[in-house]
Amino acid sequence: MNKRIEGIDYLRAIMSVFVVIWHMGGGGRSLIFSMKDFRQHTFTFSDFVNFHLLLLAVPAFILVSNYLYVSREITYKAFQKRMKRLLLLLSFWAPILIVVRYLYTGQLDIIPDSISSFIVILLRAGNTKYYFFVSLILTLLFTHSISKLKPAILIPGFILSIIFIAFLPLLTKIYGYYQLSAYWNPLNFIPYCFAALLIKGNEDNILSKKYYILVTSFSLFFIFSIIEWNASTGAIFFPGQGFAIPAYTRTSLIFGTLTLLIFALDPKIKSGKIVSFMSKYSLALYCLHPFLMEPVSYIINLLINDTVIARCLSIFFVIIFSYLLAAIFKKHFREELLT
Repeated sequence: MNKRIEGIDYLRAIMSVFVVIWHMGGGGRSLIFSMKDFRQHTFTFSDFVNFHLLLLAVPAFILVSNYLYVSREITYKAFQKRMKRLLLLLSFWAPILIVVRYLYTGQLDIIPDSISSFIVILLRAGNTKYYFFVSLILTLLFTHSISKLKPAILIPGFILSIIFIAFLPLLTKIYGYYQLSAYWNPLNFIPYCFAALLIKGNEDNILSKKYYILVTSFSLFFIFSIIEWNASTGAIFFPGQGFAIPAYTRTSLIFGTLTLLIFALDPKIKSGKIVSFMSKYSLALYCLHPFLMEPVSYIINLLINDTVIARCLSIFFVIIFSYLLAAIFKKHFREELLT
């Protein structure tokens, strides 16, 4: 068993909160969210928060999950155990949310009308926020399948996967098939599989040159961010996520996520009790917050007239209630469903 990396506790804790903030609109909205006005959009602080901070969360979790998997002995038994757990999470949480949503709205939007829509519904976990588990399952499968490859193959594979992600938004605009760059498309996360293996296989070398690598990675994050805002926007992306730029089909996020993980691997980082608690229940926060967002927001908005204050309070209470429910449910649910 590897020694616990406490920097990853911080990463899990912060990124899980970022997920809630993003889903509840805590980053604000700019013209990039408007089909009518996005062409007049200029980059704002809200865009920085939304697309360069909050949207790091899902890629970070994908990378960390695959990194932790390859950090232990990679065997079929280990693969089977991890796969069973992910399938359990998907098969438990997604149906419950679908039922709750149906009882709340009376709408059932998981009936496919074609083979392609059936595939999309599967990839989106029944049109729920638990598409994340589908992507985790598929990236785990891919990571395991390439885990025995040598760096001479992994490095070109990583570079080609980055190039693929860089050009995917362009192909989306050319062919008009928005699914290519949709937030739920597992293809978005292929580079993180290569990255997990390369980081683990060269961990000592990376840590010895940490500052040079961090500066390089962050610089590429910055450079590709500029390129994306100039070359990867368009109306075609609205059906995929509701704004004019891809959520995760962005090369900048690869380097932003690498920066976070490499920084988190520093053995000098120590996490306290609060961070450890938040890290332990980061999965619970992800799984429980979709059930709380609407009722909590509804009640808060009845009590508070100021939109900004109401949203901040709603986010705060959704996070707190999720942690409280996790502490209560852990006595009645299987541990794998919450931690």
